[in-house]
Amino acid sequence: MHPTKARLIVDNGLRCMLCGREYPYKALNWHHIKWKSISKENNEPIDNSYENGVLLCLSCHHLVHTYEYDSQEYKSLMCIAQSRRKPTVD
Repeated sequence: MHPTKARLIVDNGLRCMLCGREYPYKALNWHHIKWKSISKENNEPIDNSYENGVLLCLSCHHLVHTYEYDSQEYKSLMCIAQSRRKPTVD
């Protein structure tokens, strides 16, 4: 498991940060807020940081990818998910 996904789970539990429901580990995906494909298109390194990640259930993960990265709908969904992510504690 990637360390960022592990940290998201430890800090936030097994809960989708968009719909708020609890799920088993295998039913949660680590979603990059700034998509990996956007970083690749711009020849930028992929941001695997805690701040660029949220945990989403399979349904919510599919939903967010039905919107364009720069759409208002996507930005609104990510605001909701980020508001449910606990802040980092280093």
